[in-house]
Amino acid sequence: MASGGANNNGGEFSFASSPKTTGNRAGAGRNGLPKIQTQDNGKKLSSAAARAEDLCYDDSATPVKAQTLDELHSLQKKRSTPSTPITAGTTPAGAAASQGAFFTAMSEEDRQRQQLQSISASLASLTRETGPKVVKGDPARSSTPKVAQVEHYTPSISVTDSSMKFTHVLYNLSPAELYEQAIKYEKGSFITSTGALATLSGAKTGRSPRDKRVVRDDTTEDDLWWGKGSPNIEMDEHTFMVNRERAVDYLNSLDKVFVNDQFLNWDPEHRIKVRIVSARAYHSLFMHNMCIRATPEELESFGTPDFTIYNAGQFPCNRYTHYMTSSTSIDLNLGRREMVILGTQYAGEMKKGLFGVMHYLMPLRGILSLHSGCNMGKDGDVALFFGLSGTGKTTLSTDHNRYLIGDDEHCWSDNGVSNIEGGCYAKCIDLSAEKEPDIFNAIKFGTVLENVVFDEHTREVDYTDKSVTGKIRGFSYQLFTH
Repeated sequence: MASGGANNNGGEFSFASSPKTTGNRAGAGRNGLPKIQTQDNGKKLSSAAARAEDLCYDDSATPVKAQTLDELHSLQKKRSTPSTPITAGTTPAGAAASQGAFFTAMSEEDRQRQQLQSISASLASLTRETGPKVVKGDPARSSTPKVAQVEHYTPSISVTDSSMKFTHVLYNLSPAELYEQAIKYEKGSFITSTGALATLSGAKTGRSPRDKRVVRDDTTEDDLWWGKGSPNIEMDEHTFMVNRERAVDYLNSLDKVFVNDQFLNWDPEHRIKVRIVSARAYHSLFMHNMCIRATPEELESFGTPDFTIYNAGQFPCNRYTHYMTSSTSIDLNLGRREMVILGTQYAGEMKKGLFGVMHYLMPLRGILSLHSGCNMGKDGDVALFFGLSGTGKTTLSTDHNRYLIGDDEHCWSDNGVSNIEGGCYAKCIDLSAEKEPDIFNAIKFGTVLENVVFDEHTREVDYTDKSVTGKIRGFSYQLFTH
């Protein structure tokens, strides 16, 4: 969070700098970050009220209430009420950084080539002599822009037929473009009455803690907690590479992939460059909201990312592979700075995966990473709300009388407190405008609604309906900067 907080006037989230929130007062840190005032003996630190145990651990979410995909899609839409002036069953189709120091004179074609070279390197497989041939644009459009073939060369043992095809890269698409992709190609994607994109996360509606693996190597041996009682379930480098190859080969087999180049941490001194490669517009839009969005100037000098996620969640892992216990696997390799997702389409795996990376990287720099909400008063007083998932951090930090810094993930350094993310991720079960107006009003164009039920004609969402899953995980929306 670069300056000030997010002002919730009328439910419109925006970062606002004002004379009251800047200057040399006690509430302001370096780089415009809010500064915690510690002289009040901890009065600014609040704890989110704990709820029932099943709400504290969203990684044990209730499974989807369907046995087949057709049944899942049928649960998503409700029949219109008798008062609706249209016959039941009529369902109209949905409508459609970092360093900044490297600015040399470069033609647009050379800049495109350099960018595609980096993406090709990210998608390189160890079983081919080169990375895939990548071009920008939608393969469904006859006017897809063609840039000279770009390949990243890597040591390998053979060449397969997949090296003969192009991989079309849909790079940092806008929300409007991602809406079009989702509605056209992803069954179960619709525009709701408020303009949000409603979609389905498939069979998994929550995180899968028993399927997470972390590579145990020289990088992590002494820095992570291993052994009995630890949430870090180990795997070796070789098994990670097997799963990485499986994910990369799946992504390369597709006609198109979505690539997001974004940032983590609003503190410019400790910003991390991240690249997310995914197969669904839903995942790309979710991360567009949740990570910090780069400016065109920042993208020009983005270069090689500090961390890469390969989200091949539509494709299962091989459960007979060593360390695998199901068809789902979320694998983290801190040495390679990579994460692989197989067998789950739940978008929260990407969000929490990157949070885990920040939990590892930031303490190495002497920075405290916090699972907390955060807001700031008009006088610069900062409050932190600690709690597990589902205990109310988003609700408590979203206060129309205070500036919202963030709802879930923060860093506390000598510069002050900064939000790691660029958006919020809230539960929406039983959400109402009366109880939580600011959060309710954030459900508009660009917002992603997961696993909700809506009227098939009006597209009005029923936040009390649990037909798809017993626990509606929620929705992601942006924090806007001014």
